[in-house]
Amino acid sequence: MNTNNWKTFMMFAVRVIVAHTLTYFTYGIIMSQVFDYNAIFAREVIRDYMLAIGERNVFLHLFMQPVRGLIFAIALWPLRDLLLERKNGWLILWGLLVSIGILSTPAAAPSSIEGMVYTRIPMWYHLMGIPEIALQTLFFSIWVVWWERQSAESHAAEAKKRNPLLVQFVKAVISACFGYIGYAIGGLLLVALTRSDIDIGAAGTDFKMQFMFVVAFFINAITILWLAHLWQANPKSLWSVFSLFWFVDAIVPWLYQTLIFGGSHIPTVIILGFFPAAIITLSIWLNQIRPAIQGRT
Repeated sequence: MNTNNWKTFMMFAVRVIVAHTLTYFTYGIIMSQVFDYNAIFAREVIRDYMLAIGERNVFLHLFMQPVRGLIFAIALWPLRDLLLERKNGWLILWGLLVSIGILSTPAAAPSSIEGMVYTRIPMWYHLMGIPEIALQTLFFSIWVVWWERQSAESHAAEAKKRNPLLVQFVKAVISACFGYIGYAIGGLLLVALTRSDIDIGAAGTDFKMQFMFVVAFFINAITILWLAHLWQANPKSLWSVFSLFWFVDAIVPWLYQTLIFGGSHIPTVIILGFFPAAIITLSIWLNQIRPAIQGRT
């Protein structure tokens, strides 16, 4: 690949990773509440196939989703032009994911034809998994193709001229998504450092606890948009940006836990807020500050 192709691929990979990670966690949280995965995974036969949600290695899936997103990007890169040129490119992508990734997998996976034929897993379990993976891959397909088409149809300068607010909104959402991953890293580190006996399974399926990160996501996105508007009149240093988001990503969990659960541990939320702040600051540098500097030179 030449330099331009590498740059295009890297941006494509970032979009695929963000779309996969966000849709995966969104539908995972929703369906775990609807079907009560904790109880289902403890049932006879199912418990011999699926690890309990509380297993620590299952919690590591937070780290693995960006890796899976990168694998998707590598696999889809040769098909990128086809998906963009066809009017219903999202439908082509979704059809591939449903046919090869869900129904006709090479291995005997749950919800696949091979799994239904060759495993002892009951039919209800195969059918129960289809709504989550079908909806997740549908929205993933629509998002990726739409996002990539928007990027391919116009240059950054033309996009800013037509609708600068939309450009800033998309950048804010991307940065806030990466901040969500930072919370996961901070949470895992706290568990490892404190060697606590936290019920990870219960925490992972507790809607009140998970909604705290949803609130933090929206607060981060709004703050990034506000900062982008402020930046045009008065650019800020990276240290001030990092300090702002460290404060935001520590104070939001503290306030939320205090209001919802009746108390919060200040040192814990300070450590927890460090990682999303660092990732968001890096994202702002790559998506806003560096392009602005390059545009002035």
